[in-house]
Amino acid sequence: MRCFVIFSLLMMLIMPARAYAESISLESFLDRIQERHPFFEKESLSVEIDQRAQQSLLGAKDWQMSGSTFLSHQKLIPTSSFVADRIDVLGAEIAAERAFWGSGGRLSLSWASQFTDQKVANIIIPFPTGNMIVPTGPSEFYQHRVYAGYVQPLLQNFSGKLDRLEYELSDYDIDFTEVQVLENQEGFLVSIADRFLDWVLLTEQKRIAVERTRLAEEELERTVEKRKSYLVDQVDVLRAEDAVRIAKQNMVLVESQWKALRAELSVLCQSKDLCDKSPDFDLYQREELPSPDEARSRLREQSRILETLRIRREQLLYLRGGFEEQGRPQLFLNLGAALQGGNDEFGESMVLDRPDLSVSLVLQHPIGNRTARANIDKASLEIEQLDKEIENVSLDLESGLVNLLILIEEMEKVLELNLEQIESARVKTEEELDLYNQGRGDLTFVILSRDNEQQAALTYAQNAASYQKLILQYRALMDEFLTIAKDRL
Repeated sequence: MRCFVIFSLLMMLIMPARAYAESISLESFLDRIQERHPFFEKESLSVEIDQRAQQSLLGAKDWQMSGSTFLSHQKLIPTSSFVADRIDVLGAEIAAERAFWGSGGRLSLSWASQFTDQKVANIIIPFPTGNMIVPTGPSEFYQHRVYAGYVQPLLQNFSGKLDRLEYELSDYDIDFTEVQVLENQEGFLVSIADRFLDWVLLTEQKRIAVERTRLAEEELERTVEKRKSYLVDQVDVLRAEDAVRIAKQNMVLVESQWKALRAELSVLCQSKDLCDKSPDFDLYQREELPSPDEARSRLREQSRILETLRIRREQLLYLRGGFEEQGRPQLFLNLGAALQGGNDEFGESMVLDRPDLSVSLVLQHPIGNRTARANIDKASLEIEQLDKEIENVSLDLESGLVNLLILIEEMEKVLELNLEQIESARVKTEEELDLYNQGRGDLTFVILSRDNEQQAALTYAQNAASYQKLILQYRALMDEFLTIAKDRL
């Protein structure tokens, strides 16, 4: 007997823990969704794609290598004794160029080699005593040249702004995508949380249906006992049996919906053990929300939709700055330095002892500059249009916020009335039951009263779920769901 008591006590301690282990909170459920659902990985890849696209633009400041070779053969018309019969030229060149985004300059380096083979007839000078032959020199000649040049803009693109323009504009695209990804993820989580609340409501409806079935069965037992004592008619037993059947039908219907939704959520979070759990959520909790003025102020500061529009506005401002830069005159400072050498001997031709220096200024500026001015005007108009769009969206969001706050406030009043209705239905049921037990009432009124009490509880649960969904919409509209959902829910 003592062992049995100890075993019973242990079971009483274990059972609550087991029941708790079989429940799942909204926080844990959403954590599983974020960890396992492919939607979140898909969205995060959007940012990586934009980052890779930006990195591809860095190729514009890589060293650009080039190489070329050529071969030419010419048969010339002998217009004089000094013209070659033929000229064969073989050459090769290797060059490298790089842009410097910090200054806007261009550095170029090159090496060129050339081999010339020409056939020039010797000069023959006739004399009475005989012809004098004057050799024209070597027919082969080697030439080499190394060159370094630098072009520095002094007006337009002086600091390399135009070189970096597309790359830096893509920073705004990345920022926009990051905000948009958060918005998409939050929207997805809100829709999933909405389904979780449906599951919570069905759980409460199932509890109410089970309780109604229990009460109906107890009423049937009492009615049967009264019938055995000839205190009631057989019709009361039949009425009690009908009440039990109806209660069981409602219970089975709600439970089937509950299981179906639980299976759906199990697939979404890819967790089979969810099919053995129940939702852990206080359906009847209330939220303390800020005043409308404070909420509107927060909305203007933290709305992601407004943030994306502000990012686009900053991007347009930066782009307009690029167009303004393009409207400036182009003034280039060209610096060049070369060393070259040549000889009919290959080894001697490698001695680069002949310098070549050059400095020049080049000015370019279109008359009228209509392209740049049109682009600047277009960007200015787009910025003005976006400012109006920001005002428009801000008004839409604030009007929706005010609407939600009023609905939430009014729903709280409805919930208070529901509580009063439940209490009234409970008291009425007790009165009807007392009258029936005293033989002064009808079982029909007891059953109807219990049905009304159940309906009041169901209405309260449905309105409470509607209230929680309004809170969910409020958090989503305020873009607070991702940051505070875990703490609040």
